[in-house]
Amino acid sequence: MAYQVLARKWRPQTFEEVVGQEPITRTLQNALTAGRVAHAFLFNGPRGVGKTSVARILAKALNCVNGPTPHPDNTCQLCQEITNGSSLDVLEIDGASNRGIDEVRDLREKIKYMPTQGKYRVYIIDEVHMLTKEAFNALLKTLEEPPAHAVFILATTEPHKVPVTILSRCQRYDFRRIPTGVIQAHLAKLAAQEGWQIDPEGLALVSRAAEGGLRDAQGFLDQVVTFGGEGVSAAEIARILGVTDRGALLGALQAIIERNGPDLLNLIEELYNQGQDLRRFYQELMLYARHLLVAGLHPEARHLAAVADTEWDELARLAKRTPAVHLHNLLSVLLLGEEELKKSPNPRLALEVLLLRIIHLEPVLPLGEWLTRLEALARRLETGPRPASAPDAAVEMKRPPVAPAAPTPPAPASPVAPPPAPVLPADAGPGDQWQAFMQFVQEQENGPLFGKLAQSRLAERSDRCLKIVMGRAWNATGARYEPRLKELARTFFGPDYDLEIELEAPKVQKKSPAAPKKPLDMKKLQQQALEIFGGEWLPSPPGKEEPE
Repeated sequence: MAYQVLARKWRPQTFEEVVGQEPITRTLQNALTAGRVAHAFLFNGPRGVGKTSVARILAKALNCVNGPTPHPDNTCQLCQEITNGSSLDVLEIDGASNRGIDEVRDLREKIKYMPTQGKYRVYIIDEVHMLTKEAFNALLKTLEEPPAHAVFILATTEPHKVPVTILSRCQRYDFRRIPTGVIQAHLAKLAAQEGWQIDPEGLALVSRAAEGGLRDAQGFLDQVVTFGGEGVSAAEIARILGVTDRGALLGALQAIIERNGPDLLNLIEELYNQGQDLRRFYQELMLYARHLLVAGLHPEARHLAAVADTEWDELARLAKRTPAVHLHNLLSVLLLGEEELKKSPNPRLALEVLLLRIIHLEPVLPLGEWLTRLEALARRLETGPRPASAPDAAVEMKRPPVAPAAPTPPAPASPVAPPPAPVLPADAGPGDQWQAFMQFVQEQENGPLFGKLAQSRLAERSDRCLKIVMGRAWNATGARYEPRLKELARTFFGPDYDLEIELEAPKVQKKSPAAPKKPLDMKKLQQQALEIFGGEWLPSPPGKEEPE
């Protein structure tokens, strides 16, 4: 017997053998049991998930000698003919190659005839979205009211290309991608029946590479066994399928978390020398970053990450060392960089730049942790000693020492009084007094008031008056700070002091005196006019003299 690939050899023959589509198979079995079989079905889903296989099983369930039945026996002549593809009552049509109106007209003519052996004539139209608009229009009426012995099963991977008028006349079933764990379990069962020795990690690589398609997974397993025989290691499987080894992905994540740039660059160079697809490596790295984020959530989230137990333990160990907010940030930056890597003509350089950029991301701490740190810092500042700054010490040295007052009995607590008026030494110059006052204002009002006062200058100081010239910053909003500034001046210099504020006069640019006008030289003017306009200069009429 000729060799058969695994996808054909182990094709499901009953509803119970279909993998990963239990809601659909259960619904069809219930419909067959209750006698509520529709006349048109639409099977939609990605490639390799069982659409055509379920269509054939449904055809057998309708035409079996015991049927319609949810459990075709696969031993009668009708079931065997449908399995072999030789039944005259089950017609499989390729919508991609029979997409014209003529083929649909021929189908409409043949559908009138009764089935030859079975109870139903079943038409399985694969890739139905490839039919032309005219072909859909010709099929529309027949699909709406077919003969009682006719059943249509339409299969497609792109239901959005099927007209709504067709969709509304069909019973729609959406086939989903098969989970990676289910594919791995099925491949393990298949390998055991074939007598192959393949470790679970290798089967996990094959299952992940299939991306939810069981037919692709069986094809990959067939390719792996053909290359390495009945016993293949996980490293060999990764090299055959062109996927990245799990250890390389874990090493890349560890280097990113530990901010180890040289190890990460060495890893990329090794993958490049091995001929690995760096774009695919980046996609798998994003998936593993997602698994790392899941591992940091809770141990019960183990089923959400399709990885081996050893890989899960390593991911959980890495997740414990990194805040969850930082893991969110890493995954977000990885997702943003995917489009940049796709457009780059140099994938290796783009990948190195992206990963090094991620390494230098500052760890993001949760808001609660920041608040806790700020509260701890505030408590430390309140309880600890506050050393005097250098300007404070200078001001205190200029102030005369105050004799200690006689001890007084403790008084009841009262509101905090304003700071006492300091006493300046008699020999203090105006410059020293102004600097001391500036320092005093900074201590009391270190904000907009001090910022505006810093651009001012002391114009004059007498025994009872202080005159200040303000800069431009005072013009707009300085008026509202004037009462507070006068209050601080009385506190510092004394209660009898008055504060006068003047605005700096705008600078007026002096215009240079105009040069005296020179008298016109009529002779030169006449000569220039003759050179420009030509002609001759006529003398003045009698009684009028020419100007000098």
